[in-house]
Amino acid sequence: MNILILPNAFKGSLSAADAARVLARALGGKHAVRALPVSDGGDGFTDFFQTLDPSAQTVTLRAKNAFLKSRKTSFLLLSDSRTAVVETALVCGLGKARPEELDPMGASSYGVGQVILKAVQAGAKTVYVGLGGVACNDGGAGMAAACGARFMDKKNRELPPGAEPLLRLKSIDLKGLRKNLKGVKIYGVADVTNPLLGPKSSAKVFGPQKGASPAQVKLLDKAMAAFARAAARASGRNPAHAPSTAAAGAIAAGLYSCFGAELILGADFLFKKAGLEKHFGWADLVITSEGKLDKQTFYGKAPLAVLKLAKKHKKPVLFICGELEEKALKKQKYAPDQIAVLTDFAKNKEDARRRAATYLRQAVKNL
Repeated sequence: MNILILPNAFKGSLSAADAARVLARALGGKHAVRALPVSDGGDGFTDFFQTLDPSAQTVTLRAKNAFLKSRKTSFLLLSDSRTAVVETALVCGLGKARPEELDPMGASSYGVGQVILKAVQAGAKTVYVGLGGVACNDGGAGMAAACGARFMDKKNRELPPGAEPLLRLKSIDLKGLRKNLKGVKIYGVADVTNPLLGPKSSAKVFGPQKGASPAQVKLLDKAMAAFARAAARASGRNPAHAPSTAAAGAIAAGLYSCFGAELILGADFLFKKAGLEKHFGWADLVITSEGKLDKQTFYGKAPLAVLKLAKKHKKPVLFICGELEEKALKKQKYAPDQIAVLTDFAKNKEDARRRAATYLRQAVKNL
C-alpha cells in the first residue's frame, strides 16, 4: 500500500517533523511511504521551511516569552539571506506553558517583536511570521511595542505590556516602528480564518485555551475592540473584521494594522509552496494528525487542508489525534474516514502527551 503521511504537530508533545519520522519508521517496513511534516503557521512552521530549504540557517537569540521571561529562541534565515521565518509558537508558545503560568490578561507578544527586529538586523527584507499556538491574546501590541510603536492612554501615558492595559488604550504612535522596519515586507501566515471581533473572535474561541475565564473572555474582547479602534486610527487599516486577524492571540491583527502586513492562510499557502498535492494521486491512504481534533481544526488548520485534498482526489484518510471532540465532526463536509485517538491507548491525557511517539506507533500497528 502507498501511504502518504502528512502530520501536523502534537502541541506540547511531538513536532510535526518528529511525528513524520515516527510514522515513517513504523510503516516503512510493510508499505511504500512518503512522509512530509505539515504546518499552518502554528507549531512546526520553521521545520516546514527547513524541509523546503535545507541550507537555511537557524539563528538563536534570547527574547521574552509570553510571560515576559527571557528565554532562548530562534528564527530561520533562508539561504537567500534576505528572507526570515519567525514562528510565534517558538517565542511565546502555549505548548510548553505550565497551567499555573497561564495569564491571559498579562501575557504579551513582546518577544515576537524582538525576534522580528533581530531578523531585520540580520539582513532580512522579507519576513514570514507563522501565526498560531501562542499563550497571549494582546493583539500583537507587545510585538509592535518591541519594534518601536508606542501605546498610550487618554493622559498620553505609555501602557505596559499585556492585554489588560489595552482596556485603557486611546492612541498608538507608529513612527518608531515604521522607521525600524522601513523597506521590510512582512507576511502573517495564519492558522485560522477567524476575525479579531465578532461571534468567532480571538477571545471567544481561543481565549479559554490560554486560561481565560468567561469573565476574562469578555474583558479580552473589550481590550481587542479598543485595540482595533486605535490601530485603525493610527494605520488606516481596521483589523476588527478582517479575515484571520484572530490568529495567534490576535498577533495577526497587529501585523495587519500596525505593520501593514499581508495575511495569508497558512495551510493553503504552505501546501502550494511545497507542492504537496502532487503526492495525492500516488497514495492509497493518507494519514494526518493533530494534538486535538475539535472545531478549531475546521477553521483552516493544516489537517483541514489535507482532508480537502484527500476528498478532491477521493483518497481515504486516517486522522490520528491526541484528543477528540466528537461533536466537532457533526455535519462536517470534510470529516475523516477513520480516527485513532492516542488517549484510547494511553492511561490518561498526560500519559498520551508524554509518550505520544509510542502511542502513534500503536495507532498504525495493524495497517
